[in-house]
Amino acid sequence: MKRQFNYWMMYTTYFCRVTKHTLLFSLLVWLVLGSLTSCQDKEEIDLSGLLHEMIDRDKITRFPKVGYKSLQASSYNRESVSPDLPGWFADSDGIGFIRTEEVNGSTEWVIMEDDGPGVISKIWAVCFYYSLEDTTGGNIKIYLDGDEQPVINTNFFSLVKGQDFIKPPFAEESTRAGNLYFPIPYAKSCKITTDKPSFYNIINYRKYPEGTPVKTFTIEEFERVLPISEKVASVLSNPPNQRGPEIVQRSVLKNGEVLHVDLPTGSFAVSHLEINIHSADNLPQALRSTVLTGIFDGDTTVWCPVGDFFNNVGKVTPYTMWERSVEQDGTMVNRWMMPYMESGAISLTNLYDLPVDISVKVVAENYRWDEASMHFYATWRMDPPTPTFPLFDWNFLSAEGKGVVVGDQWTVLNPAEGWWGEGDEKIYVDDDFEANFPSHFGTGTEDYYGWAGGLVPTPEDQFSKPFLGNIIVGEPRSQGYNVCTRTRVLDAIPFQNRLKFDFESSCGIRQSWFYLQYSQTTFWYGRPGVAHNRQSDPKMASATLPTVEDLQRKIDLAKKERFVVDNAIEAEYLIPSNMSDSVVENFSEIGVWGETSNEDMKNLWFTGMGDFVEFSLTEQFEKSNVRIALAVGEYSGIFDIYVNDTFILSQDLYSNHPGITTPYINLGLVNPVSNSFKIKFVLKGINQAAKRKEQKSALGIDFFLVENDFLKR
Repeated sequence: MKRQFNYWMMYTTYFCRVTKHTLLFSLLVWLVLGSLTSCQDKEEIDLSGLLHEMIDRDKITRFPKVGYKSLQASSYNRESVSPDLPGWFADSDGIGFIRTEEVNGSTEWVIMEDDGPGVISKIWAVCFYYSLEDTTGGNIKIYLDGDEQPVINTNFFSLVKGQDFIKPPFAEESTRAGNLYFPIPYAKSCKITTDKPSFYNIINYRKYPEGTPVKTFTIEEFERVLPISEKVASVLSNPPNQRGPEIVQRSVLKNGEVLHVDLPTGSFAVSHLEINIHSADNLPQALRSTVLTGIFDGDTTVWCPVGDFFNNVGKVTPYTMWERSVEQDGTMVNRWMMPYMESGAISLTNLYDLPVDISVKVVAENYRWDEASMHFYATWRMDPPTPTFPLFDWNFLSAEGKGVVVGDQWTVLNPAEGWWGEGDEKIYVDDDFEANFPSHFGTGTEDYYGWAGGLVPTPEDQFSKPFLGNIIVGEPRSQGYNVCTRTRVLDAIPFQNRLKFDFESSCGIRQSWFYLQYSQTTFWYGRPGVAHNRQSDPKMASATLPTVEDLQRKIDLAKKERFVVDNAIEAEYLIPSNMSDSVVENFSEIGVWGETSNEDMKNLWFTGMGDFVEFSLTEQFEKSNVRIALAVGEYSGIFDIYVNDTFILSQDLYSNHPGITTPYINLGLVNPVSNSFKIKFVLKGINQAAKRKEQKSALGIDFFLVENDFLKR
């Protein structure tokens, strides 16, 4: 109780400082939040307690007493069923749903459902509907505890953008998307539907054990707690810095030198940490090669470059979030609590040749360590440049033991203008390993971080909200360093035994010669004894900061090794979305005279008339000109070609001089359907001069070209 008293007194002091009517306002805050504190002793989970939890920095340091599971529903592509089967990296993640239902003569698409007590902790949605021109979309309906009438029935986009009854910062527009963070608890069940076909959405929720008492959300309850939610909203929007006895040190660090701060002995917690690089001959390099280390109770739990920890890679960019911020003068502030039972130390180490003038300020306050307390972790990974094809899952963190994931940061150095982040998050927790499927399966990198694509991002798309940030976007169109981050509170992810946090390595250019440079930080708490796979990496942190030019040189060398058509979608890497059973892949070589793009092609052989194969080119949002390059030769057949089930043309691919169609076959201007182009080839006939190989005819597909104004915008 003393700890809670000190906690709320800190917030009272903060409000006194930032309001004109300080005495009256402080009294109101104390009365409202004091009553909120008393409700924490209740067993029932209710709206007041959940709102309190959103700003309780102490509570997140303790493993949840109620063993809830953090789960996710999303519109991911249902072709992804197992990491061992085709479709694992399927895109077109915007149209998945659970089922449809007929309600009063109308169709509703079920996008989330849960039986038992729980809480909706976050809802994200892209705020255009199957087209950049449609920013209205449909309605969302939230049914609780089996009630036939939805407790919420309103426009989906308005709800998540804070334009309905839930206001910022609990619901707020980001970049072409919106995020709802206001908790929606339910005692028995929850079902969420839309009245139009599902489009990109992600819903995070807590699933409590059966019998957990939960007070179900109602509009009346929402209105009753408005005074509390308003105060919590003010704290979230103006995160206060912790005050108390300060330890301040400053030093000019040469290569290998350390600025070390010993913390008070006993049970304490670092409640406030400030770092300021006052000068450096190479500031971008100093941000990467000056490493923050935290040692608590004998274990190094924090090892991370200062810039990566504070989302400032390549340059200093001010922003404000709930747990971290960078001020206009470059002061970097951390408000995550870092508790320890007996001993702690914070240090800064310069791993580069140039000196760094740096200071650190630490506030450590008394902390009650108990059986639920956890140490704070910030674990960092960086790899050499990564080819963007073939696709694979890039691991953020794997851990064994007990802990809670509370945030992460993703940095991508992009050498070209264009989109760098198609990948989906895949987070496995405890029982997910036996099921061989993650309980968190996303719809795209930008979606995970709370915004949306549809356009190539520019610096105008940068933003920071309490729990989300698109902190740095490369110039002019995502070329250079791009930094996204996310903080979790009500949507934190506890794990009892084991966790694996993966992200697909995937971008708009899927070529073996195209490289991206990744670095990543995961923020989490762990009980003593937890083990993980992210150890310190001084080699990467001390290396010269990679540049666009470095990656471009690597790409240029890789391109020399093979012929590649610019912007081609290489057919050999695509898995058919549908095909006849009698179509055989790689039955025999399809020879060509000259080169194929990327030195390969899709090799297919057809047996009977009407045999077909279909490919889906996903993540398409606008009318585009589509062209294809096909092999011609003595074994090639005559094919009808369809786009989105519309017949386009018949093409006779016979030739006595095998090669690639020149010019490329033009399928014309076509509109995407369900954000994809479905291209279908049907064997129609055989040229009289053509040959068959064991009663089979060939179709060789070199690549597809999708041309629009995407990059110009």
